[in-house]
Amino acid sequence: MSFSKHPTICIISFSPIAHDTRVLRQIEALAPQYNLIVIGYGPPPLRWHNAPGVKGFSVKPPRLHDKSLAIFLLLRLPYPFFYEQWYWLHSSTRQAYTFLHKLSADLIIVNESFALPLANRLAAEWNVPLILDLHEYEPLMEDQWLKKILFSPKNRYLLERYAKQVSATMTVAPALAQRYQEEFAFRPTVVLNVPHYDNPPPDHNVDSQMIRLVHVGTAIRNRQIELMIDTIRYCDQRYHLFFVLLPYYRDPRYIHYLQLYAQKMAPGRISFLEPTMPDQIVHRIASFDMGLYLLKPTSYNNSIALPNKLFQFLHAGLAVCIGPTPGMAAFVKEWQFGIVAPSFDPKIVAATLNQLDTKEIERMRQAARTAAVRFSAATEMEKVVNLCHQLLEQKSKIREC
Repeated sequence: MSFSKHPTICIISFSPIAHDTRVLRQIEALAPQYNLIVIGYGPPPLRWHNAPGVKGFSVKPPRLHDKSLAIFLLLRLPYPFFYEQWYWLHSSTRQAYTFLHKLSADLIIVNESFALPLANRLAAEWNVPLILDLHEYEPLMEDQWLKKILFSPKNRYLLERYAKQVSATMTVAPALAQRYQEEFAFRPTVVLNVPHYDNPPPDHNVDSQMIRLVHVGTAIRNRQIELMIDTIRYCDQRYHLFFVLLPYYRDPRYIHYLQLYAQKMAPGRISFLEPTMPDQIVHRIASFDMGLYLLKPTSYNNSIALPNKLFQFLHAGLAVCIGPTPGMAAFVKEWQFGIVAPSFDPKIVAATLNQLDTKEIERMRQAARTAAVRFSAATEMEKVVNLCHQLLEQKSKIREC
């Protein structure tokens, strides 16, 4: 593998890279100054083919992720031993190590704790600094009781065992940074999940007879997307909902189920559109009137979430309707670009929408355009670039000594 003489950064994320907007922004921000080695699930974006400084490697997602962990728990093996053994049983981690240990980099960025043991081994072999980007509060990631039993102790172990050895950390919200400091004694740099700011297309008048709601994201079953379908069932006939959904790699049939459910519950009032690339979503949805997102606070991470799609709605100049999820509700109320339903009950959400008139929707759309100027990926990703630069500079000084 031939690179220019720029320093090389290795980015590891066990996620579908082509649709992981946070990782894609890291790549986009760092590529002009550094060579990049990127590894994750699935094929890389096509545009990488014309980027000589970016080399992508794909590994397959683990097929026995849940079952193998359950078996280890039932065997009651000593947990430090059992987590380490379980980790290296996975073909994805072994395959990634096979790709990477033959190479070298000057710095590693690892996304989420599952990649920490791999990244820590490589950082030791290459003698390079390591940055950990935590997309959620990982000890409380799961909201299903079985997955809590399986994954929460594992995530806590990985953080306790490996996070102390990293050179720097990042996360997505101030509340997360505070909690990591309180419980693990490190305070991550906050890098918000926001798109690049670009002037949205010209505003349009909202049609009082056809108000177009839109929801974007990955179709993950435990997000209960059915709630939004049920809401349309009880909305005035003037509301129509459009979904722009990506299939979840572990549950690709869920979208088909949602399509059948929508036909049954709200026939003719819900459309499913083809997904689009992450960097095109804002302009794709700007022609709609409102963004809709009902995320129950069934976990700590859901309760404090400031998700990517909320900022996509904001940058597209959309009014929004959300449920009373504390983190999002506080943000929407602060910037006054949407309404917060008092409950997640579809009938109550529908009643909240039904009370709106077009003038109020247009006022909230204007508030979104005003607020969007304050939030930009360029500003947030500059934090990542500066952090990499500082660590590489420190490394260079140490070598000179």
